Amino acid sequence: MTASASARPARPQVRVRTFGITLALVAFTVFAARKVGFSPSTFWEVWTNPLWEKFWPIPWGWVFDGDNVIQPLIETLQIAVLSTIIGCSLALPISFAMSPLTTPNRPTYLVSRAVMNVVRAVPDLFWAKLLVTALGIGAFAGAWALSVFSTAVMVKLFSETIDNANPGPLEAARAAGGRHAPVVRTGVLPDVFPAYVSYALYVLELNVRASVVLGLVGAGGIGRVLEAQRQFFKFDRILGILVLIFVVVWVVDHLSVALRKRLV
Repeated sequence: MTASASARPARPQVRVRTFGITLALVAFTVFAARKVGFSPSTFWEVWTNPLWEKFWPIPWGWVFDGDNVIQPLIETLQIAVLSTIIGCSLALPISFAMSPLTTPNRPTYLVSRAVMNVVRAVPDLFWAKLLVTALGIGAFAGAWALSVFSTAVMVKLFSETIDNANPGPLEAARAAGGRHAPVVRTGVLPDVFPAYVSYALYVLELNVRASVVLGLVGAGGIGRVLEAQRQFFKFDRILGILVLIFVVVWVVDHLSVALRKRLV
């Protein structure tokens, strides 16, 4: 018995199905890499590009000039905050309509779900191009594009949280004869509201990053400055702007984490 107890357990054998799936994934990866012209030598050849010399030294005087970078960066933050407020506000009722637990009726559930699936299928960059064409170049179009993007992200996250909410208080309120809106407000919202706050702060982080990208297509903010400097091959200025954006995103990220710990 002593020898049997001290014996090592048998090593589990690799299943044929697992081996086949792994082999198929490796084969598809190699096939896709060949089709797109991927080469491992890119990892070390990219550093020999002579353009890297143009990224240094950084003209910090130009970067910290209020009209050049600081004002567009403030505009980027304004776009991100405004679009987060609009998008998360719109997402609150839509999320309750999209959840089978809290939807008022079946048609509302189906229509809201179908509309939001279409909205999520369109990338934020395309929304920016579309709204820049419709509304004109500037921060106004960027704010609306990010509002649509924020609504889509928030609805996806928050509606799934509502699906997993405790149905007990909701059923008790309905059994007492309460109307739909007050029942949802008192039976479900207090349970899922901490998650709503957490998701809203996460969406704000996403919007700070996305607003930089949307500016590349004329949607306002620091992205327009980046695109202008790229067109004139001012890579040293681009690096300075990127460093400043990194610092801002890092600060926003840490503030968001601290707020989530306090509020959730």
